[in-house]
Amino acid sequence: MKGTARFRALGMKERALVAVGVLLDGHDAADFLVSDKERHLALTRAARDLAELPPDLRMPLLGSLLRRTLDELE
Repeated sequence: MKGTARFRALGMKERALVAVGVLLDGHDAADFLVSDKERHLALTRAARDLAELPPDLRMPLLGSLLRRTLDELE
């Protein structure tokens, strides 16, 4: 799906971080994720891609992606 390719390329913990960030802060998530010293570019790009999705698609999609990621982390 367009908008999720960069997200899916992230590690599991990074996916969880981006999903929570975009769910809580929307477009502003990228501004917070840029402070990551090592992976800021990948995190902010993934967050921006997801934040660009329409809200009626973004919210349920991110909820599902976050649940799947958390299941994988367990």
